[in-house]
Amino acid sequence: MDENMNWKHSLLPLLTEDMRQALAPLELSKVTEIRLRLGRPMELVTPAGSRLLYAPNGRPMLRDGEQEELLSAFCGHARYAWEKEIRHGFITLQNGCRVGIAGRISAETRTPAVVTGFCIRILRPVVGCGERVLPSLLTEGRMRSTLLFSAPGAGKTTLLRDIIRLVSDGRCGAAPHRVGVVDERFEIGGQGSAAFDLGERTDVLSGVAKGEGLLRLLATMSPQVLAADELNLSADVASVLEAKSRGVTVLCTAHGGTFEELLRREGMKRLFRARTFQRYVRLVGCGAVDEIRDEEGTVL
Repeated sequence: MDENMNWKHSLLPLLTEDMRQALAPLELSKVTEIRLRLGRPMELVTPAGSRLLYAPNGRPMLRDGEQEELLSAFCGHARYAWEKEIRHGFITLQNGCRVGIAGRISAETRTPAVVTGFCIRILRPVVGCGERVLPSLLTEGRMRSTLLFSAPGAGKTTLLRDIIRLVSDGRCGAAPHRVGVVDERFEIGGQGSAAFDLGERTDVLSGVAKGEGLLRLLATMSPQVLAADELNLSADVASVLEAKSRGVTVLCTAHGGTFEELLRREGMKRLFRARTFQRYVRLVGCGAVDEIRDEEGTVL
């Protein structure tokens, strides 16, 4: 089976019969999102545009009464175990695909009282996408601390995953490194049979907040490289600074359309002033590097 299409075979059983029948015969290798809206057709999103799919006889693909059934399936029929994630507006499937949830939010529980739609963001590995950029992130085979940044949807997590694999296995000029990965929402490594290859020397800590996870890995696994996706909270920043103070290389991602936009965030500004990262890599697409800057912010 094509590794890039594993998501299809793990996702289809979670959907309604009409959805399965509509998707099963289609070639979906370029699909990036599947959007379901109450009373509307299914929308398949690709880089080239989108396509609408209706149920038989032109009926809407998501009908009233099916939303809770779908949400339960996405949660593995254990919604109570996912309440924290649901409060944040999304859950992550075993194959790493992220499901965003739209609807009316309860003022008391901060979870959807009424679900009106889902956005399933397809996660697929692009093996080898880090091979061209990795040599620029090395010094005599050792990984430099690096921040990958871009606007949403430009492939930060995909590139992060591949660089982790390459560094862990000692490829593209890198010496083999022990890598510790904080995979808070299972989006880097996936889960179970849908897990992605992160290399032979990689240890993964899942289901824990990044800041806490980084400190745990520092204390328990003696990593040479620590990796995490989407730095955001002040706790994340503090843990990254602690890792750097102990001489551990840090490999992370963050949102930011431009370098200037990135540094408008107080946490990112703090990391920059501390010269935490030796390389800042701006992406404009999966594996497509627009610029690389050094720790001073100078374009190389």
